[in-house]
Amino acid sequence: MMKKIVYIILLTCLFSESQNLGRTSAVFLGNGVGSRAMAMGGAFTAMTNDPSTLYWNPGAISSSKNNQFQISNVGWFFDTRWISGSYIHRLDDYSAVAANMLYLDIGEEERTDEYNQDGTGTYWSAYDFSAGLYYSRQLTNRFSFGLGGKMIRQVIDLASASSAAIDLGLLYQTDDNLRLGVSISNIGFDMKLQGDGLNADCNSNNDCSYDTQAYPLPVFYRVGIAKDFQLNQSLVTTTSLDWVIPSDDVEHLNLGFELDYKNKFFLRCGYRQIGKNDSEEGFTFGFGGNIFIIGKEIGINYTYQEFGELEGYVQYFEFIFNL
Repeated sequence: MMKKIVYIILLTCLFSESQNLGRTSAVFLGNGVGSRAMAMGGAFTAMTNDPSTLYWNPGAISSSKNNQFQISNVGWFFDTRWISGSYIHRLDDYSAVAANMLYLDIGEEERTDEYNQDGTGTYWSAYDFSAGLYYSRQLTNRFSFGLGGKMIRQVIDLASASSAAIDLGLLYQTDDNLRLGVSISNIGFDMKLQGDGLNADCNSNNDCSYDTQAYPLPVFYRVGIAKDFQLNQSLVTTTSLDWVIPSDDVEHLNLGFELDYKNKFFLRCGYRQIGKNDSEEGFTFGFGGNIFIIGKEIGINYTYQEFGELEGYVQYFEFIFNL
């Protein structure tokens, strides 16, 4: 049981390392989504044609070339799993709707108490969950916007907290393959843990429980720029840079690169949280490819990311289905 509790504390510290440490809820909303995006260091606010744009910039959704479905699975620390899924459905040549799901499974462990140090035979679990719906439209051949709403839920044993939030995004594209993106994520209501899990044994006939404080959601302001360079008929490189201003952390930069060979094979690398002292995150690397099965294009992506003082790493596996 202690292992999972330590993990929850570490996760909170890892993504809230600033003067506002521990002052936001739902810190899992800052984990980052998508193997391709994370391989490029999370510099994805101005990127397009990828279902994970729902997370980074809803304004880029309508730039997807066709209907797409994405599923990503990440093995995190202490046997936890970070799973995300996104779907984009084009309504016409100018607009699209989309949906996504984020799920952090912290797993379950057997309960112990002062009389049953080896276990009571009952188990507790914890998880974080978010699901959202989005709409995006191209107002001109260069400018598009997007917005969405989502519900958020955190569960720790018999205690839980819920909230709702909105995301907003804008994307501007030029004729020379330059893109500018702006987004705001997680504008919503404070979260407060409630439930039977907060009840306390007072050794008296009076009921009592722990009181918890409400905490705001972590809001992310992102400004991104990306540029494609056509090297020859076979090779295209993309460079992207994001300026990120979190409400629960210090502002920083994310940098990413992608090498595209005939839209069949991709190499990617990036660096996260440039300018943030003592950051646990840094270099990222990944690769991917597109294959055709029964006439449908399927993208397969892999990403490797190191974490500093935790002396560990995480691996992202992702499938993108072009429908």
